[in-house]
Amino acid sequence: MILLVALATAPLLGMQSLSPVKDGSEIKITGTSSLHDWEEEATSFDVTGDIQADKVANLQILIQTKSIKSGKSIMDDKTHEALKANKYPHITLKAESLVIKGTTISGQAQLQIAGKTKTISINSKLTDLGDNLVSVSGSLDIIMSEYGVDPPTAMFGTMVTGDKVNVQYLFKLKKN
Repeated sequence: MILLVALATAPLLGMQSLSPVKDGSEIKITGTSSLHDWEEEATSFDVTGDIQADKVANLQILIQTKSIKSGKSIMDDKTHEALKANKYPHITLKAESLVIKGTTISGQAQLQIAGKTKTISINSKLTDLGDNLVSVSGSLDIIMSEYGVDPPTAMFGTMVTGDKVNVQYLFKLKKN
């Protein structure tokens, strides 16, 4: 019953639901290793939430772990193994409420990687694209060992990836 009331009153409060526009949205992960820097991209993800003038509510970002790809099958396999993709097929970020001030969205969110959840700070740029479209962009530095993820190794341990990765995101979203 409460959900029905909330859904019925959301338009009256100026709340609009968000849905992703795949064309123009991307998630890139970059890091280092003892040999060279590397980059991967998440090719399958979903973004949902509600937006009004001063906040984003019920934000959820769901990334299919095995969609994280570098274009090199050995590296992809090592990444999926390190992220325990068979046991945890998704990486999720959830935020009940984020504040919008001007062109900035900020607040706290719960990030779950490989089954471990931590509270993180979000600080993103919001751009109004017109025609009920917005873009949200930013980046996060993540220490993988804080999520129980051992940095992958290769070549009998002679190549070791760094523990810190940077996740850059750009979401193009439609306000419905």
